[in-house]
Amino acid sequence: MGHLRPETRLEHFRAYIEGRLSDVDFRLTDVASAFRLSDRYVRRIFAGANETPSEYIRRRRLELAAVMLRDRRWANHTILSIALECGFNDAAYFSRCFHECYGLTPRSYRISGAERATAEP
Repeated sequence: MGHLRPETRLEHFRAYIEGRLSDVDFRLTDVASAFRLSDRYVRRIFAGANETPSEYIRRRRLELAAVMLRDRRWANHTILSIALECGFNDAAYFSRCFHECYGLTPRSYRISGAERATAEP
């Protein structure tokens, strides 16, 4: 990767992470290993964006889950299967994180999304 600017490195890290959001075992060390860098250096690059790598991974997983909960193509899937698909391996943890982020449980969020979709012309 040579002498890339921190912003460029961050873009590369984020792109790498995006492709692995569904991997429940994915961790910061995987990013560092993939780019042959130290965990500390990866954390420092993320710190420039005021977010830790773990916070970024959790936020993106929650955003992906929110999209899936609103998506009619996922309507027949359980909330647990969506959580697993988004890289969460603990339903209670997923529900707590989701509620903390969106102010609703995943179930309530899904129901409110379905109600909005049927109310739209």
